Amino acid sequence: MKKRLSLAAALLNQPPLLILDEPTVGVDPVLRAEFWEEFRRMKSGDSTVLVSTHVMDEADRCDYLVMVFEGEVLAFGSPESIRRENGVSTTEEAFLALRLRTSRAPQGERNA
Repeated sequence: MKKRLSLAAALLNQPPLLILDEPTVGVDPVLRAEFWEEFRRMKSGDSTVLVSTHVMDEADRCDYLVMVFEGEVLAFGSPESIRRENGVSTTEEAFLALRLRTSRAPQGERNA
């Protein structure tokens, strides 16, 4: 109920930008679906919804991703493009592949 109340309070003024940190962690599947339905509704209006999450199936619901690990941007793009560029079938596999490549690169070559 706290998550539902927090989201309702955030939506009262129909903000043009909504920043959410782990919005569906700990909620039941029905409420999770309702949250994402509301996020899509907002997106189709005049709002931008920014979601921070470590749950990759949540990331798959987003239009664009910025994958970050230890403060370093590993990838930016649609979930589909990131999977395709890394030759994998899931967003989680893409993140793990990117993290592995980054952790093996010498410090000066990480952002090259």
